[in-house]
Amino acid sequence: MTTDQTKILQEKAKNKKDGVYSFKGNLWVVKSNRFIAFLDQQAQFLQRMGAFNVIIGDLSEVERWDRKKKVVEWLKKQ
Repeated sequence: MTTDQTKILQEKAKNKKDGVYSFKGNLWVVKSNRFIAFLDQQAQFLQRMGAFNVIIGDLSEVERWDRKKKVVEWLKKQ
C-alpha cells in the first residue's frame, strides 16, 4: 500500500464506524475513527505503528472468502 493510499484511508476513517472495509483490493480496519490495520493483496496482515507497517499475521493459508471473518475476529479482540 502506498503512502498516498494510506493518507486517503486515514481521512476516510474519520467518518467510519468501527469495522472492516475494502479499498482497491485491500481490506482495512477502522477502530475509534482511526485506520489501524490492513490486509494486503498477498494476504499479509499489517498493523500501522506510526509511519511503519508491522506484519502481525499471514492469512495466505485462509481461503479468500474467509479472510474478512478472520480480520473481524481480530478487531473484536482489540
